Amino acid sequence: MTASRQLLAGRSSGQVSDIMVAMGESISLDIELYREDIRGSVAHARMLERIGILTAEERTSIENGLRRIKTEIESGSFNVDFALEDIHTHVETRLGELIGETARKLHTARSRNDQIAVDTHLFVRRCAAEIAGLVWQMCATLYERAASELDTILPGYTHLQIAQPVRLSHHLLAHFWSFIRDLERLDRAARAADRLPLGSGAMAGVNYATDREFLRTDLDFREIYSNSMDAVSTRDHILEFLHALSVCALRASRVAEEIIIWNSMEFGFIDLPDELTTGSSIMPQKKNPDLAELIRGKVGRVCSHYQNLSMNLKSLPLTYNRDLQEDRMPLLDADRQMRLILPALNAMLAGMRFRTERMRASLQKGHALATDLADALVVQKGLPFRDAHHLVGAAVARCEELGCTLPELPVDERENISPLLADDDFYGAALDLAASTDRKVSAGGTARTRQLEQLEQAGQALSQWKKHNWRFPPLDF
Repeated sequence: MTASRQLLAGRSSGQVSDIMVAMGESISLDIELYREDIRGSVAHARMLERIGILTAEERTSIENGLRRIKTEIESGSFNVDFALEDIHTHVETRLGELIGETARKLHTARSRNDQIAVDTHLFVRRCAAEIAGLVWQMCATLYERAASELDTILPGYTHLQIAQPVRLSHHLLAHFWSFIRDLERLDRAARAADRLPLGSGAMAGVNYATDREFLRTDLDFREIYSNSMDAVSTRDHILEFLHALSVCALRASRVAEEIIIWNSMEFGFIDLPDELTTGSSIMPQKKNPDLAELIRGKVGRVCSHYQNLSMNLKSLPLTYNRDLQEDRMPLLDADRQMRLILPALNAMLAGMRFRTERMRASLQKGHALATDLADALVVQKGLPFRDAHHLVGAAVARCEELGCTLPELPVDERENISPLLADDDFYGAALDLAASTDRKVSAGGTARTRQLEQLEQAGQALSQWKKHNWRFPPLDF
């Protein structure tokens, strides 16, 4: 069976096989680019009027028709025909139905190659800014929670083994700063998309004295691609965007994993709101962190999209090849998934309740102050660190045999290990949780004074990024 595609027939008969339609259509995906495609067409029509290809009346008719098409798509009344392949052909076909022959002039001096390029540039520029807004909101939540938990102390981990006490603010701010770097990556993606490819034609330029500077200004791009072959074939802007989303998603997955662990019965460091958890179909006691698990699962999907496009591009010769149509799925789906992941994670961060008593109990049970005791033996008793390490290791081993914590170790047991440990004032001071954190006075450390400094720095970073100029594309007309 065959389907008709007369608008793009050219030298062919315009009849294509069903498998050609099934393989070649992208409208099921790039219908999501309708705003960008229509806005690019408006700018192109204005430019064509400027160089004398269109009259003012024709340009007005085209703009009115495009406005009608935008309304139809947004209302759900727009007819999609897979034989028409893509968003460009759908818009042009419908425009012809609405305004007649004038619509056929719109494609003068452009190709679908530079059309899709400008569409994806506009899309990446807009979405990088919008995703950045979601990341910023999560950073604001982390900042607020950190400021309110300045004096909460919990175990810090290496190898998922209790290592040293840290302030909860320190832990939350570690995630804060990593997400701030994601704003930097999203900004790079937005800047990579801030170049105008429209006007490059199929690949070599066009046979008209077009005004690309007018197009650049009308669409508010910073600059114009210097080379038309590069402009229609590069997908650097999408790669930058997918890379930024992949790294951000990986961070989100790490936080989700911590939420899952901390919510477990064994840890019990947090309680999640009921509305962000699910029950079991057969076990009534369960309160499952499904939202965090779904985030963790979706992250693999987001990260695979970067690899997907990378492999698509790795062996393509210049310039446009139909393989590039496969850029739509990774671009659109990664964006869609991140718009689910980030609000979901933010909701959990904002709604969780910290169980400080469980954190403190875990610190004691895990002998988290062992390093502090060793350091105190070095500083106050003059022992070489290796000797101090050996004595404290023996004390921990004895605690394990007796089933007690380091602070609970009886004085006679301590004296049997070393008379240096029998000094109650010395021993108690070395094992004070707050004092332990406050001894970490190096810049960036968990001492309270350093945490206050870091909170001030974090507040400044939030303020700076809130004022950042993301250059939203002008999609209205």
